[in-house]
Amino acid sequence: MISVRLNNLRNVCGLHNNFLNTLCKHFSAKPPTTPIQKNAEGETQKRPKSQPVPKITLIVNDDNMSITTLEEAQHMSKRRALKLVKLVDMDNKTQRPVYKLMTGAEYNTEDLKSRQTKKQDKLSNALKGEKLLMLNVQISKHDLEVHVKKIIKWIAKRFEVRVTINGDANNAEKSEAIYKFLEDNLKTETRFLQKRMKGGDLKFQIIPPKADDAGSNKTL
Repeated sequence: MISVRLNNLRNVCGLHNNFLNTLCKHFSAKPPTTPIQKNAEGETQKRPKSQPVPKITLIVNDDNMSITTLEEAQHMSKRRALKLVKLVDMDNKTQRPVYKLMTGAEYNTEDLKSRQTKKQDKLSNALKGEKLLMLNVQISKHDLEVHVKKIIKWIAKRFEVRVTINGDANNAEKSEAIYKFLEDNLKTETRFLQKRMKGGDLKFQIIPPKADDAGSNKTL
């Protein structure tokens, strides 16, 4: 009888220990591992990385410059009642766009300067007139080289050069060869326009290169 009770007591103690071990495992301080996410094909999916926010260089005044985001710069311009003006699309050194906070008076001054610069560039790029150049398909290479130097001088003085290569339908290849010679020797200093064949003559214009458009301020 006593041995039976002892066996029962041992069984009860054993169940109690198993219950305690289960509770300890369930309430362990170790955080549970995140389950691995898989797509429809059963392949493991990686968590998407957050994209870095592009930075800008912000000029607050002549003595204050900071690196921030465009959104924060826009908030700052609203808080201070200033205009946010883009000065440079991409700075070669920092590889960031450059913005500046301006008062209304400062912006108007910069806008006036920009307009004056555009006007001066337009006047300086205006053609002063035109020169006529008649060439024959039998012209020698030496004479062509002389004409190339002459054209370069005219272009430097902002003249348009109207060229006519006299020929006929039977020697169109010679006219094309002369055109190609002029184009190869002048393409870095000039632009060739309106090439056309008329009555056996090859005609075209040579004008100064197109000037780069002057940059303009953009306000946000």
